[in-house]
Formats: sequence, structure tokens, C-alpha cells
Amino acid sequence: MTRKQLQQLDQRLNQWRASHASAASVRAAYRREVLRFTLSSMALENEPVNPQRLAKLLDQPAR
Repeated sequence: MTRKQLQQLDQRLNQWRASHASAASVRAAYRREVLRFTLSSMALENEPVNPQRLAKLLDQPAR
């Protein structure tokens, strides 16, 4: 990688860290991505999927 690419990556990482300063914000971002990945996976497998149901399941408290 070039020096410029490394600087850009470092800048993106610092921006991400600033926007996810707490563990709660990291968990929330992860949960949003899990929902998106699950929807994509189910669509790929031609499974019937209801985004509202998945969102409801993901909103349940952790065990």
C-alpha cells in the first residue's frame, strides 16, 4: 500500500472510532449489518423473508 492509501485508511478508522465511541453504538451498528446480511442471504436462497419480523427478532434483548 502506498503512504496515501495508509493515511486514507487511518482517517477512515479514526472517523469510525469517533462515531462508535461506546460499546452500545458498536453493538447497534453490528445489529443493523446483521439484519442486512440476513436479508441478503435469505433472498439469495429464495427463502421468504419479512424484514419487519427480522427487525423485531433483532430488537430482543441479548441472552
